[in-house]
Amino acid sequence: MRRLIAILILTTATTVSAEASVRSFSQPMVSGSAVSDCLADGRSCGKPAADLFCKKEGYAEAILFARDRVAKASALDGDRRCEGESCEAFTRIKCYSPADGDQASAE
Repeated sequence: MRRLIAILILTTATTVSAEASVRSFSQPMVSGSAVSDCLADGRSCGKPAADLFCKKEGYAEAILFARDRVAKASALDGDRRCEGESCEAFTRIKCYSPADGDQASAE
């Protein structure tokens, strides 16, 4: 019986560590304001900015994101801030990291 329990624990531990990680962030913030959909250069928008957010949170990349107009937003990688009608920020970012064994093939 103890041997069976030990095998089940090892199998479960192996299975859990081999699964991919996914997490959704709703209304992501940086320094108290919405996360801009663009990086500080103002040209790298959308996926590059969402990917940087995910990397800062410990994930490999963003697999989904949504954005909307906001009154104020801040870039993740610098002092760039946006205020006014032209600001866009992420309303949702879904981050992903592959299973441990798949990490090398994902890079």
